[in-house]
Amino acid sequence: MWYNIVNKHFLKGINYMSKQLYRISEIKFDPKAFNEQANIILEKFKLYNQYLNSSPFDTQFLSMQLLKYEARHSNMIEGIDTNDIELLAANSPISKKISNYVNALKFANEDLMKTKIFTKELVLNIHKNLFVNMMSIDAINANPGVWRVKQVQIANHMPPHPGLVDEYMTEFIDWVNDSTLFEGCSNLLESIVKAAITHAYFEKIHPFTDGNGRTGRILFNIVLNRHNLTTKPYFYISKAILHEQFLYYQELAKLDNSNDYQKWIKFFLDLLIYQLDANIKTFQAANDLFVEIKREMLQEEESSHREVKRAMMDYMVRYPIFTFSRVYFKIKPSFDRIDDATFVSLFDELIATYKMRKIPESKNYEFSRVVDLIVGKDW
Repeated sequence: MWYNIVNKHFLKGINYMSKQLYRISEIKFDPKAFNEQANIILEKFKLYNQYLNSSPFDTQFLSMQLLKYEARHSNMIEGIDTNDIELLAANSPISKKISNYVNALKFANEDLMKTKIFTKELVLNIHKNLFVNMMSIDAINANPGVWRVKQVQIANHMPPHPGLVDEYMTEFIDWVNDSTLFEGCSNLLESIVKAAITHAYFEKIHPFTDGNGRTGRILFNIVLNRHNLTTKPYFYISKAILHEQFLYYQELAKLDNSNDYQKWIKFFLDLLIYQLDANIKTFQAANDLFVEIKREMLQEEESSHREVKRAMMDYMVRYPIFTFSRVYFKIKPSFDRIDDATFVSLFDELIATYKMRKIPESKNYEFSRVVDLIVGKDW
């Protein structure tokens, strides 16, 4: 009792010592002002979903490869990089931060599908899963799955005192679950505007000691997925943020002392449009490559050779960073009538035909055209 009284007066005093973050209920925005952007986004999502549903190649595989790059891009925003070999090679140890991000996103989507609502436990578990089996000082200091217990400052922004974090997060989660402010809006309009506000305001609360950026980008993802905008469970935004990183931080900083989110929402929806365009171009390029490979395979007159090449290409596309030995031990046992010399010759033909490069100072080859379309270097 005595503790609660003292704590109450202490927290009350905080309001006089520093300006407190505005409440999420005080944010000003007009969702209907974004109808034009919403219509553009809707059309792009339709095209994006068409590629996901009718593409001739394995979109589930490509989606998972893109998910790895979402994790990579998300970490790059925070100055953490991972190379292509770690991400795309078969049987290679992926950076723990990458694999944890992938799992945190997958588990959050699965949990939301079961509960249908956002909860504190959902947010805390996202953060906790980002640091699974990590024993670094940073991971320990992050206090995984627990609201921060010390005051932090982000550039010129002072997030709420740790004693107020739970209160702010309770209001935040209630707001995410409430559709009252979006009456008369389409499902799409609510989801994209709510995702934009959720992403920014979570960063302003900054409820964790570390890992807030990654947690916030996962929250954006599952807010969109909750409204079933895509036919597959994952849609990503980190690449678009990296593309406009300076403006992103500039616009986010303007919200430190302003509860008018109109300009921020417009900027964020433009990022969403950029990301959709990039994803669509990725699927278009993948389709073009698939058609070209199929046509090349038909030109091989010897049927047994054609089957070996097709099997090797299936593997190389799935693991565009590969070694000859991995291809050999994966594919050769299924073709015991093909001698080793012929197998090597067919392998070399594919390397030459598709201009695959040998990575210097390693045993790895890179199927550059596949890597490029996954990474999206041209867009």
